[in-house]
Amino acid sequence: MENDNKKRLILIASGILLIGAAVGIFYSCSRKKSDPIVMPKEETTDTQTVKKQLNVSQDTAEKITREIRYIQSGDTKPNVTYYVTAPTVEQAADKVAQDIKDGQPTAPKEATAKSDRTVVTADKEKQKVDVYKINLNKAHKLKAGVMSADGKTYGGIGYQAGKWEGMVYTRSGKKIEGVSITYTLKEW
Repeated sequence: MENDNKKRLILIASGILLIGAAVGIFYSCSRKKSDPIVMPKEETTDTQTVKKQLNVSQDTAEKITREIRYIQSGDTKPNVTYYVTAPTVEQAADKVAQDIKDGQPTAPKEATAKSDRTVVTADKEKQKVDVYKINLNKAHKLKAGVMSADGKTYGGIGYQAGKWEGMVYTRSGKKIEGVSITYTLKEW
């Protein structure tokens, strides 16, 4: 009987994981590509402007501006470089944004790749256009897993909202036999 429960539990957990993977694949394939947002370079490091322009939370805007400041400091190299001919750097930024929006083959695949937000900015000082691809952390997550305690195996399903995560565990699949709640103290 014990062996049958383990097999059933493994099948249930495997089924939940497969369903979760299918939902994840469907979501990533159906995700709408965001239209690029053209912003002046100076505004890309202003948290309130980024929050408003990109329609993100204060915390997310702070993370985005911190990363953009780091990139603009020159400590990192761009993933790709390509050239656009335009009378002004601002017009070049508009052309790059339109090429990304239209999926033009002249734009590099890194620039046209799907992302949650795309920011295009003109740097008049260096006479260049920067493209920032921003993928936001998703606040809500469904989870499935297996736990072992006292020589017994439990299947679990759970939900995560932000830094809080809750899981319920069962051996029989008929009643909840364990619960856990965790909070993420630090992320890196």
